[in-house]
Amino acid sequence: MKRLLLLIFAILVLHACGSSEQYFLDEAIPRLQTPADQIASLRTKWRDGSHIETVFYDHEGRVIEKFNFGRSSSKELHHYEGGLQKRSIYYDHSDSSAPGYVSVDTVTREFDANGRLVSETHIRGALPESKSDSYARHLTYTAKGDTIERLEGIDGNNSQLAHIDRWERDEKNRLKRHYLLYVMSSPDSAHPDTVNHFSQKFAYDSDGRLALAWFDYMYLGKFYIVQGPDSIWYRYNSQNQLSEEEHIYTTDMRNKREVDTTNLSRQDSESVNYFRNSFITNAYGQSNARYMIRYKYEKFDPSRHGKLIIPSN
Repeated sequence: MKRLLLLIFAILVLHACGSSEQYFLDEAIPRLQTPADQIASLRTKWRDGSHIETVFYDHEGRVIEKFNFGRSSSKELHHYEGGLQKRSIYYDHSDSSAPGYVSVDTVTREFDANGRLVSETHIRGALPESKSDSYARHLTYTAKGDTIERLEGIDGNNSQLAHIDRWERDEKNRLKRHYLLYVMSSPDSAHPDTVNHFSQKFAYDSDGRLALAWFDYMYLGKFYIVQGPDSIWYRYNSQNQLSEEEHIYTTDMRNKREVDTTNLSRQDSESVNYFRNSFITNAYGQSNARYMIRYKYEKFDPSRHGKLIIPSN
């Protein structure tokens, strides 16, 4: 019971910290690096009035730099050759990391004659550390259009029991369903641990634009953590640009699966019941939340946008 009370206290502290989220970019993440003459436009993303993302585009409308702001912050930097995204660098700072610590993943890609991705080489490191490791990801394609993935140079995961990541497309090659199942075993647990298990579907409007994404199935796990909004509605402006997203969370259990507590210890069962009650009663104000995401588009002006605007609140 003492451990359960400590866990509950930790969750309440984290919730109190998260309720006044700060938007910033860690000091170790490089700011805008692309020469001004290569940037054509930018898009900013706002959640309930808070600036949470900035994306810069080149003259062909491709993403060249992307910044996400928050207690966790990140950056993507992309380089193109012959119309293909050949190299990317991903910087990521977690809210649990010390200021100035950033993980870095440098990705080099190769494509076949049809422009399909066939290999990725990842070099992973961190700032300010100098150590790094690497692995390669190889993709092959079947006649039916299925993709086969093979990894090399990465430590095997002996605790992985199942990993199914399936992306289904319609006759127009549009994504219609994403299914993920990831199950692990642990020497400290007598039972398998389902880390992720969900099914998300997608629908399009008469113009072929993504109109709705929704989870028809999600597993909540011991901590009753949702995989994302139950549904997301997408809206577009007169220039056919994405202008709004409406994110809707609910406690409707018809599309949710709960953990089986039959074989859990009394202590674990008490913990699960605590998180279940918190979720059902909307104790943290998140279970039935509704967020409006808005996008703003601007032509790039070096005098205004040359120095990255980093929000804070």
